[in-house]
Amino acid sequence: MDSKKRIIILGATGSVGATVLSEIAQFPNQFEVVGISCHSAVDRLREIVHQFSPKAVAIVDSPIGVDFRGMLFQGVSGLAQMIDALDFDVLVVALSGVNGLKATLKAIEKGKDIILANKEILVIAGAMVTHFAKQKGVSILPLDSEHNAIFQCTRGDNRFIKNLWLTASGGKFWNVDSATMAGATVETVLQHPRWSMGKKITVDSSTMANKGLEIIEAMHLFAVDATRIRVAIHRSCIVHSLVEFCDGSFLAQMSPVSMKYAARHCLFYPERIALEEQSLDLYQLGSLDFEYPDLERFPCLRLAIEVAKEKQSRHIAFNAANEIAVELFLQKKIAFGSIPRLIENALSRIESRDYETVEEILAVDQMVRCKTKQLAHP
Repeated sequence: MDSKKRIIILGATGSVGATVLSEIAQFPNQFEVVGISCHSAVDRLREIVHQFSPKAVAIVDSPIGVDFRGMLFQGVSGLAQMIDALDFDVLVVALSGVNGLKATLKAIEKGKDIILANKEILVIAGAMVTHFAKQKGVSILPLDSEHNAIFQCTRGDNRFIKNLWLTASGGKFWNVDSATMAGATVETVLQHPRWSMGKKITVDSSTMANKGLEIIEAMHLFAVDATRIRVAIHRSCIVHSLVEFCDGSFLAQMSPVSMKYAARHCLFYPERIALEEQSLDLYQLGSLDFEYPDLERFPCLRLAIEVAKEKQSRHIAFNAANEIAVELFLQKKIAFGSIPRLIENALSRIESRDYETVEEILAVDQMVRCKTKQLAHP
């Protein structure tokens, strides 16, 4: 790189944000963190401010409470305001949920590339975001390991794709009977066997709702119909995804179980950085195994596969109902087995249609959230 790449990180205090910052810290002459946001983890935010000295900070859901001499922004609207105020090259969207939608669109409007580690934005507004990015000549680099793997295999060229194969660890319950799974406690669900993640995504991994969201995300990222996206259980998590081409060839991307490889790829893209560290030992690896996902055991995945073939309102509803159901489960207000039933109940009340504005999208999102809470406590 001839000059430092200036970066804004939304969700800097989360697990993905921490991974990105860890990679940036290794290359202080190549990257500059100019803006960061957090939801409410102000203590961690202070540590990041001390280490990286950003020009701006946005705090979504907590009093400012930070001794900071740069630009300070508050609330969800503060995310887009910070982006509008700063000169930068790349926006990293590492916060979860729909709060980053307007901020992402603002960065695209400014012609800035996006490193995306947020499923929800493309699930609820994928056509809008990708179309706008294409208009502005903006690259969307996927940071989720599965979509990053597909991007590495295709380099953005989808002309010869026959099928996309998303791999899944199967989470905590890949071989547990449905009755045991339905009664699982919060403490048990949060013990993921492979990945260290936030609570919400860990629950989504256990229900496999995350893989359903990834199907919808992949549709928009790679302009592939939902019927051409497959899911395979891959317990070792070494193959992060595969692309099946029209001539019968497969390409797979492999790396150890860590987000740092996808983060590194996105930060340095279109270049690659040479590092003296061990990656995979193919001799120790031995074999690679893949299995069908059990859609009876994982009804959230079954619902998402059905919803992916429908219109935008159903995508929004699946995401919103799932978020509320997971929130209620983590609060111990509903059982683990109630999550898919609550989602299905909410979906049954939403017609299938598309929308043209952000306001419509967010209004439907809020409506479904309210309805799901009512259905949980009639």
